[in-house]
Amino acid sequence: MSSTREKAGSVISDALTWFRTTLGYLFLISGVINLLALTGAFYMLQIYDRALTSQSLETLAAISALVIVLYLFQGVLDITRSQILVRLGAKADHALAPIAHRVAIDMPRFGYGPTEASNRIRDVDTLRQFISGQGPVALLDMPWMPVYLAFIYFLHPWLAALVFAGALVLFALTLVTEVINRKLSTEIYKAGLTRNTLAESHVRNVEVLRAMGMGATLNQRFDAANREHLRLQMGTSNLSGTFAGLSKAIRMILQSAVLGLGAYFTIKGELSAGAIIAASVAAARALAPMDMVIGQWKGLVAARRAYRRLKETVAA
Repeated sequence: MSSTREKAGSVISDALTWFRTTLGYLFLISGVINLLALTGAFYMLQIYDRALTSQSLETLAAISALVIVLYLFQGVLDITRSQILVRLGAKADHALAPIAHRVAIDMPRFGYGPTEASNRIRDVDTLRQFISGQGPVALLDMPWMPVYLAFIYFLHPWLAALVFAGALVLFALTLVTEVINRKLSTEIYKAGLTRNTLAESHVRNVEVLRAMGMGATLNQRFDAANREHLRLQMGTSNLSGTFAGLSKAIRMILQSAVLGLGAYFTIKGELSAGAIIAASVAAARALAPMDMVIGQWKGLVAARRAYRRLKETVAA
């Protein structure tokens, strides 16, 4: 059985061999984007600590022109990364859809229902939509968080410690979200499969069922299955919304805390006014991927389960 699963995994992996190479290039592009994202923090630092103190319009104009060029370059890279991800999603669909179609055709021979067989095609759609969306962007940006922490540490070690503590709290929220959503996603899939199977069976045998006078009973059965599916969906949505709201609140509190602690060190003469704003901007950028990952977690879990179902079905 293990060798069969390995063969199934290799069939899908072979279809996606180009995917890992492209992800490597995307990771490097994300690194450049995250370095350029420090432009705003450097701009604030230079404006407050150099242009305003020197009262030099030439300095202000030169810094502003450089910042505009850097922002434009960052925008071009952002657009490029987004377009590459869209094409990656399309290419993944092109590679996996024929496999999913062949599997869906054979699934009824192995005891699977028509509804579950058609879900394999939907699994490919789920993977494509996730790859083309913002989920991979957040995952590609997360490894570059130490760049922002290093920049904040350069301004003041205690500010970096504060941001690092906030990142740990958000990471703990992400783990809690993963544990809860993993269980709920399995239950939602089973409930949705039960509901859709009932609906398909009723439609396929509608003439016989009407002749037997079972219309009311069938409606009750479908209504019960639909209510269970809705209950689980609402629970997942409520949890996702709660964790997303918590992460946003923590991020806002942390930004204010960075400003407050920076003001304290400025009063003590350990920090400049420009460094306060620069630290706040860098802290917001450092925590943004965490916040985005929590917001996109539902899609990430759905894509992971879709990929796993494809491998398991090919093995079966």
